[in-house]
Amino acid sequence: MNIRYIYAIIGALLILVAGIWWVQANKVSDAPAEAVATSTEPIATSTPSSSNTSVQPVAQQQPTSPTPVPFALISGETVASWDFAGTHKDGGQLEAKVRADITRLKGLINSGTYTNYELYVSIANQYELLGDGKQEFTYLNYALAIDSTKTGLAWHNMGKLLERLGAYKSARVAYDRMVATQPTAQYIRARLEFLQAHMPEDTDAIAQAEADLAASTW
Repeated sequence: MNIRYIYAIIGALLILVAGIWWVQANKVSDAPAEAVATSTEPIATSTPSSSNTSVQPVAQQQPTSPTPVPFALISGETVASWDFAGTHKDGGQLEAKVRADITRLKGLINSGTYTNYELYVSIANQYELLGDGKQEFTYLNYALAIDSTKTGLAWHNMGKLLERLGAYKSARVAYDRMVATQPTAQYIRARLEFLQAHMPEDTDAIAQAEADLAASTW
């Protein structure tokens, strides 16, 4: 076969291959944008979208109060009114400061700055300044829900509150639990003074309280 003829055939084949390659390359480069674009589906983020029901909002955890200890009035005993004359309820600066303190203290709950027990007792004390016995009772119960067996402070304040409201039988229970929980001289004396003031007929309890006070070493 003539060598020139062979070269002609090879050249034709090379031209054919180059043409095919050029056509295929142009098909890719001229393709519509939507055919080569990446997916436009929205990417789920922490913010839910109305069109993406699979993404649920994450509820922010708010400070919550514990379930109060169900310390209630002794059966048959009632409180005529939970309100009393608060020393700072003046409708002016004193009251405004107390309410600001209540808001501030509530904002510290679960913060770790103070124990929640301390905060609940402190909030109860602020409500005492406003003469709001119901709220004071509630927050003292919140404190008791945290600690009713090791610390006598909330029991002491509960006794004082119920004594103020005239619920003497219920107040006595609170004072008894206060001393049983933390038998310090201060608490024993507070219970003794309560018995002497409101239950003078219970001479046995008074005598025992006096003996407990005399024997107290702390």
